[in-house]
Amino acid sequence: MVVVLLWTLRVWMVLVILGWLGAWAKINRRRREGTWSLGPQHPAADPGVLVSVIIPARNEELNLRGCVESALAQDHPNLEVIVQDDASTDRTGEILAQLAAQDARIVALKGGGEALPEGWFGKPWALQRAQRAAKGRWLVFIDADVRLHPAAVSRVVAYGEREGLDMVTGFGAQTMGSFWEKVLQPAVAGLILAGNDLNDVNDPNKADKNMASGQLLAFRREAYDALGGHEAVKDNILDDVGLARAVKGAGRRYHCLFLRELYSVRMYTNLKEIWEGWSKNLFAGMRYSWAITLLVIAYTVAMSLSGPILTILGAFGLVSADLFALGLTHWLIMQGVRLTMDRIWQMNPLYGLTHAPAQLLVILIMLNSALKSRGKGVGWRGRTYQLTPR
Repeated sequence: MVVVLLWTLRVWMVLVILGWLGAWAKINRRRREGTWSLGPQHPAADPGVLVSVIIPARNEELNLRGCVESALAQDHPNLEVIVQDDASTDRTGEILAQLAAQDARIVALKGGGEALPEGWFGKPWALQRAQRAAKGRWLVFIDADVRLHPAAVSRVVAYGEREGLDMVTGFGAQTMGSFWEKVLQPAVAGLILAGNDLNDVNDPNKADKNMASGQLLAFRREAYDALGGHEAVKDNILDDVGLARAVKGAGRRYHCLFLRELYSVRMYTNLKEIWEGWSKNLFAGMRYSWAITLLVIAYTVAMSLSGPILTILGAFGLVSADLFALGLTHWLIMQGVRLTMDRIWQMNPLYGLTHAPAQLLVILIMLNSALKSRGKGVGWRGRTYQLTPR
């Protein structure tokens, strides 16, 4: 029995190594080809198309000015910026009023401190209210922690028009300042990208493959209205993925792209925010399923931890030399892939050495997300949400 288990482990490690080599080849191929990437070098939109940039702001005094100013700095000339102050208790409202007084393109909307309507979560409700004031043919929803490149709006809208899409979304560059951001954010991002191949996501025939980033969601107005707007995802903590699913479910098309050159975002600034933010999202991303969560944890252990574990055991003579060699080979190839990604993300490669221990923390966040989601609910920005399977 022990012999069978050891040979099974050897075969499994060979498959894991081949999997990492395949990932490395895919990353390098797509990097050369620029597959699913959009940047300032691509064609601009028709300047006659009115675009509405819509920003929800709840206690965003540190982010709002930079976000709005980046929206106003777009090279697209036909633009309005709509900001919904979502019952902020800090200086968000004051800053918004100052900005609106300086530029007529800003539509400042004030939200009161009343309770959310029955069945609504905070962000969808803020955006549902804000879009009512929008006049654009395209609606570009962005988060307040986003900083747009001057070409962002024009290139995203032009891409949507050119490809005949109803929605365009994508992943921007991650701005990371603190130690824990640099350790954990790439680990979570890698896990998400590993489970969402954009060839599948952007295939209209694969209705169950959906990914989106609420940091930037561009909608053709007609399509957004036909879907019912954010009311379609009013109680979905992953409103972005929910909208992507609704688009495909309605027989419409969208693309999720790499938009690193078109916007940047700093999602969280410390370990507490990272823990709370991903605890809010990860279990929902696994469709509130303990079975899927445990499978993802097993996958994470196999793909990211088995090599380091065997290498450490082998260094103490606790496993055979061939298992030590397989573990070390896996670890080195995994670090090579991480180094490639760090170069793409413009990260200090020294943080890549934390990849394996970071995966342990990600597993803990996944478990915390599952326990909180199915327990007392998750808290975010002063609100608590009871989550239900979708």
